[in-house]
Amino acid sequence: MPASIYTSRTLVYGGLAIVGFSNGASERIAAELDQKGVLAAFYNTFGVSTVVWAALLVGVCFLLRSNPQPMRRIDIAIATSAAVAFLLPLPALSWLAISLIAAHLAFSSRSTDLERRAAAVLGAATVPMLWARVLFASMSNSILVVDAKLVGWLVGTNSHGNVIPFADGSGMLFLEPACSSLTNVSLAYLCGILFLKIYDQYWSLSAIRTIVVACISTISLNVIRISAICLLPRYYDEIHGPIGATLAGWATMGTVLAIYIRGIKPNATADA
Repeated sequence: MPASIYTSRTLVYGGLAIVGFSNGASERIAAELDQKGVLAAFYNTFGVSTVVWAALLVGVCFLLRSNPQPMRRIDIAIATSAAVAFLLPLPALSWLAISLIAAHLAFSSRSTDLERRAAAVLGAATVPMLWARVLFASMSNSILVVDAKLVGWLVGTNSHGNVIPFADGSGMLFLEPACSSLTNVSLAYLCGILFLKIYDQYWSLSAIRTIVVACISTISLNVIRISAICLLPRYYDEIHGPIGATLAGWATMGTVLAIYIRGIKPNATADA
């Protein structure tokens, strides 16, 4: 007997993904609204990258387009666990619960192709929102030191830890977590997964190479921006401030999209 759409697991998991994303992003959204107001927060996509919002939309669409299947005990157990996690005032637990849902859909023998594609997208969305932050929390010093060394090499000054002297000797730049390339790398990875799954492509050497190039490009652009501050410290406010951040964001996004458009092509048999 065909599963009722009201009891299908794809509908349940789609709804849970929306609730989980909303709860997981609530902290960022609240901070953005408090600091910038509704209009400015809206234009800044509420402090959450457009790539992450796109992942939510694509993942839910994949789930809703998949053939309905009835909930089974394992689905009920996972859905209940996720719902409990969403009720707790800890955004990180929501992303962890979404990771659990994605893992289940990815490895369940009952999953359809669309469900597995949804799992890949939703799971990848948790990388910039949770796992990259966990990695940074455990290796922040090492990650910032690498960024600083790259900048120091480009500027021609010797970095000390995460401190980089200005080229003219007038001061020093202290790299903070927000300056790290890790966030942009995680978003470039997510963007690559979106291209792969929307185009219904499988992992291949070409796809891996394209994603690696995109990630390296984001690191390069971030290092160039920080280097510009060290070379032109009198323009610190312009380069590091809202104008510089916006221009750097658009340049990074445009570069990543250009790389993926060129490197990952649609599958002629794709149903997405």
